[in-house]
Amino acid sequence: MTTDVAIRHDTTLREEYLMKLWDNYISDNLVDSTPCRLAIFDLKTKRLIVCSEGMIVKNNELEEMIEGCTYPDVAYRNGIYVNGHHYEVKLADGKNGIYARDGLCGCTVCRSYALLLVGIHDERVKAEVCNEEIMKLGDYFRKLGL
Repeated sequence: MTTDVAIRHDTTLREEYLMKLWDNYISDNLVDSTPCRLAIFDLKTKRLIVCSEGMIVKNNELEEMIEGCTYPDVAYRNGIYVNGHHYEVKLADGKNGIYARDGLCGCTVCRSYALLLVGIHDERVKAEVCNEEIMKLGDYFRKLGL
């Protein structure tokens, strides 16, 4: 099963590395094996590096997620939006990420040193599965220094 991915063509070396990982690991093991959709952003430039088809994160949504990762009280108070959909924050640690839900749908935001990973899922997958995979991917990027 092949998933269409939006990819930039004016890339940095870090972005090229992530796109190679997307092709070799992320697409096969996360996006195609579970109904999770994923977007990866450069934290410093706030540029979208790569994302699943249909995954749209607006600039203001991205800013709110970054702020929520740093200030969990803001995330708890306001929730987060992805693809224009509101999620109620269930867990925000102020360091690594945010876990949010809306009924059976959910969202996981994971921050590494240089990247922000945003994963969403619908009722076809258990929330724990998508959350665990996104956080494992974030741990992997941290080990690489990304």
